[in-house]
Amino acid sequence: MTEYIAAIVYPEKSKTYEAFSKISAGSERLGVVSAVLVECDADGRLTIPEGEDGHAGLGLGTGSLIGVLVGALGGPIGMLLGLGVGAATGAAVDVSRAEVGDLAVSTFANLMTPGSNAIIAQTDEDGSTAPLDAAVAELGGSIVRRPLDEVLAELEAQNAAAEEAAEAARRAMREEKRQERKENRERRIEALREKFSRH
Repeated sequence: MTEYIAAIVYPEKSKTYEAFSKISAGSERLGVVSAVLVECDADGRLTIPEGEDGHAGLGLGTGSLIGVLVGALGGPIGMLLGLGVGAATGAAVDVSRAEVGDLAVSTFANLMTPGSNAIIAQTDEDGSTAPLDAAVAELGGSIVRRPLDEVLAELEAQNAAAEEAAEAARRAMREEKRQERKENRERRIEALREKFSRH
């Protein structure tokens, strides 16, 4: 049992839709547990025009890690960590150059540029990745995989970092307000001293 999170990209948006239909129809044969077609608008925001969860048959929100990943790519955690879709390099990344050691979430983010789309899939490819590779290549696409556990650990670490950063920001704001109150108090005391010293 080899579980992955995969990003599948095509040079044309229409090919992504066609591939999504074919992958959804053959999900069991291809080892696709769940999949979602994600679009990146001109501002870098992600939308999900279609979704399918072959494992539960109830849609994307039924325990699939890809929903969490998509949220991280386009949501506050991704933005906080500088992973705005396509923002890490400001340009598309050649899928063939995605290194195995690259961080999974940033690799997936770099595949999405404004105006593009992709399929994000959770797979359980028992024994061989060849069936899904062939299905992707049939329409001229490319696929990047990362082990599911690696993606999960990275998302957990990013969430912890985001929470830590938010707490640090709250502490800094509290300290700033405390300092402002102290300075304001000192000004008020000085104003009273001046008034009383004149009398």
